[in-house]
Amino acid sequence: GFLTREEDTVVFSLIERAKHPLNLPAYDDRPCFGPAGRHGRRNGSFVELFVRESEQIQAKAGRYQSQQEVPFFQPRVPFTLAPPYNFTTDLHPGAASVNVNDAIWGMYFNELLPQLANNGSDDGNYAVTAASDLACLQALSRRINYGRYVAEVKFRGDQQRYTALIRSKV
Repeated sequence: GFLTREEDTVVFSLIERAKHPLNLPAYDDRPCFGPAGRHGRRNGSFVELFVRESEQIQAKAGRYQSQQEVPFFQPRVPFTLAPPYNFTTDLHPGAASVNVNDAIWGMYFNELLPQLANNGSDDGNYAVTAASDLACLQALSRRINYGRYVAEVKFRGDQQRYTALIRSKV
């Protein structure tokens, strides 16, 4: 089903990223690449800038109207050029407010990427590297956020059973 296809997308995006060297300078926070970085640092890395600006364009196109699509950076522009679409909002407000993208970001750059890429090499092709990182990040985020949606729908379908399971884990 859909979740399996999303998992395939994650795997294939990681395979594509593994084809490129680490390109460490793309992750250096010292260069001046525009406004404050992800965690309030004065200057973000090239990859942060690439992700932030890509998400701005995607937000204008309406990508983040759905609860399954969660940006890593809050879009500066609240409007979209795309006509609004009335996506279902089946998530409980508490679940809808959960954002795991900081955890995904940290896990990807601190744990997964160092194992995935050839650490010692740098081919200077930072745009391709950043685009590949963005594809991986968005695939991971979409799969996790869609899983959250599926869990909510399943819970609503059999609340007694799932409530008992939840309470037994506490």
